[in-house]
Amino acid sequence: MEYYIGHSLNSEDRYKASSGGIGTALTRFLLSLPEYGTGITFVFDSLQYKYLPRLIYSADELNVCGSVYQDINIYKFIKDNLSLIKGGIVVSCPPCQVSPIRNILNHNNINNFIISFCCSGQTTVEGTWCYYRFLGIKKENVVNMQYRGNGWPSGIQIWLKDGTKIYRDNYTEPWSTIHRSCLYKPKRCLYCKFDTSYKSDVSLADPWLNNYIEKDSIGNTLFIVNT
Repeated sequence: MEYYIGHSLNSEDRYKASSGGIGTALTRFLLSLPEYGTGITFVFDSLQYKYLPRLIYSADELNVCGSVYQDINIYKFIKDNLSLIKGGIVVSCPPCQVSPIRNILNHNNINNFIISFCCSGQTTVEGTWCYYRFLGIKKENVVNMQYRGNGWPSGIQIWLKDGTKIYRDNYTEPWSTIHRSCLYKPKRCLYCKFDTSYKSDVSLADPWLNNYIEKDSIGNTLFIVNT
């Protein structure tokens, strides 16, 4: 097995992505091919106070927003929208969802390319709302937020209706305690042994190596090509 470390040559994608933009670069490239007419992106909905998945049909619709540390049932979203998939589909998902997503797409004869990422367990959206309470803000006042992106390793960024922007470094308090407490962790995560999935086409991770931690402030991606 060979591991690679690299980054997107699109400087904007590299900066906005969680780490290096390799997943974004792959998605943009695949959506330029006739074999893949559909992708999935994630957009923050300020009315529901959470990230929602959205089908896209061109790379121009891709929302590059870093990591989404929020549990989303991508399998159910795909199952409910099978009729809207045009051609093949490019999917980015946690390791635990790779096999069921692959199975339902293959069963419906839909060409697919699946990108998975290294996972330390998901957190429900209620965990994010708890984070807001610890910071003394109301979720109704949040117009946008990101868990990562805009530099590396970056951190949680929250934009409020009054123009205030709040920033906290990656995995600092109170998010660290919320995540480690398991109070907002989906039950399946407590039984999961997958940190990554070799059943996906490509597996992505942050390169937590000293030379990157000390010198890289924009982002690189550690990745494995599985197919």
